[in-house]
Amino acid sequence: MTITTSLQAPDWINSGAVITGGLDLLGLRLPVQFIGGTLLDGVTTVTPSIRYLSFRAWLIHCYGQSGKADQWQAFTDFAARIESALVLGNLTQDRSISGLIGADQAQARLDENTPQVQVSALVKSPASTIYAGPSDQLGLSSRRENLVPALVDTRGLPLALTVHQRLARVPLIERLMAEPNLTQVSIDDVRELGAVTRIDQIPDDERELLLAAIVPARPLAKERARISTYAALLSLASKLKARPTESDLFDTACSMNRFGEPLLDQVADGWTSYCVRDAIAVTQEAVLAAVMDEIMASPEGGSGGVTRDVIVGGLMERSDEHDLVLRDLGLLGAVESVASLSFREIYRRIEDRLSADSVTINGINRWSENLIEPLLCKRALTSGAGALTLAVVAWILAVIRVGPTVRESDKESGSLSYQGWRRMGLRDVILPELERFQREDRPIREVAAELAYRTVQQHLQITWSRLQVDISRDGALLTAEGAHWYSRRKGFTAGRTASRIQQALGWLGQLKLIDADGITTDGDVVLKRAFKVLSEGVRI
Repeated sequence: MTITTSLQAPDWINSGAVITGGLDLLGLRLPVQFIGGTLLDGVTTVTPSIRYLSFRAWLIHCYGQSGKADQWQAFTDFAARIESALVLGNLTQDRSISGLIGADQAQARLDENTPQVQVSALVKSPASTIYAGPSDQLGLSSRRENLVPALVDTRGLPLALTVHQRLARVPLIERLMAEPNLTQVSIDDVRELGAVTRIDQIPDDERELLLAAIVPARPLAKERARISTYAALLSLASKLKARPTESDLFDTACSMNRFGEPLLDQVADGWTSYCVRDAIAVTQEAVLAAVMDEIMASPEGGSGGVTRDVIVGGLMERSDEHDLVLRDLGLLGAVESVASLSFREIYRRIEDRLSADSVTINGINRWSENLIEPLLCKRALTSGAGALTLAVVAWILAVIRVGPTVRESDKESGSLSYQGWRRMGLRDVILPELERFQREDRPIREVAAELAYRTVQQHLQITWSRLQVDISRDGALLTAEGAHWYSRRKGFTAGRTASRIQQALGWLGQLKLIDADGITTDGDVVLKRAFKVLSEGVRI
């Protein structure tokens, strides 16, 4: 059976849906996000400013004391107006302050240069909504269905009261609390409020309470991974004598020696698993991007339909790009070409390259060579047609890294097959497919082509599954009718899964635990505290 008859993408019909954009167009970022969520909770990609957690706790407390309706919408309406005043106040202090929600609208109001400024809501989703998840995960608050959130006595209430002592007697706050219909206030009042509510300057008493939530002295079992991740970042800052990056964390986690601290070995293994799934997601997205570029380079931008074999064949004919990818990874000689390689040969080369000094620890294979998953992610974004071959390398590397533990159905490896075949799970798809490729030993070009067909099939299946949930949203980049692919004239660029490491590093900086020179004195104290916590027993 040929590739083109064995992998049939579903034909497309006109559903009347509205074409929409989307980031996870292959559905392969979800397993990566799932793993990341188990390793680092309490922060998201849209929560850059940790002091918002303090203000949210205070707003919950103030609303509870007001006697107003016990309704979520009423609370967020109340919070949005005061949050508006806080943002305006910050910008009167320094227009360059970042991490403020609704800053653009607030800037526009201030640019009117009037004595009075409007303090109505700046955005549809106020900080009290955006920061709800992190606040709950850090044990500051708890949800009550459609009711006003509750503060947790041990963490949230002390934080709220600390902020309240600072803000309760600010004249503008008193007025906003007492006059629910107040929408215009003086610039001078806003400026006074901004002096004590700067989002980038956290008072020491607040800082200690926020730290106690992020790195608690008596954590729940589920919080140990978060503590370990922050400890890993602080440890890197200490060793590097500089502010660490996301790449520093990933490269170190995937290295032979991990972080060099036994207490951090488990979280290093977790981030290695994250990188395994991320490399699969990124390389497959790069394949989809290459396919779309080839289709849109066709007459009429591919809208008139192009035979899919022509598209994939055209990508495979660009041998120089495939050769460059393998040569860059040290898997192809200077005068060799990918055209002469079989699947078994490329598998053997990768295995030989990594096996010289490899060791298996906790079911994860490690080696000193720099051929690691973060490198594949970086190369994929600039590999062009070579992404088709790079995707094969990512699959092989995944099997060498974690194949044995996945085959044994080890509990710790379950996340690598999250949602099974629908997300190209290692156990359900990648392992059995690579075993088939080994048996058949076809040219690597044919295997790379097959993964390209599978990638398009994956995209269309994910699109169909989402249409079943919401028929009005259509995220397809292309449609398939028989042997033809039709462009929807939507561009696509491959990308990385957002890990939230950047936001976590931002929080560490705001808490004065790291700076440009690495770990600070306070950071060293918190790192020692974290190690002490991790060395103690688990609290259920």
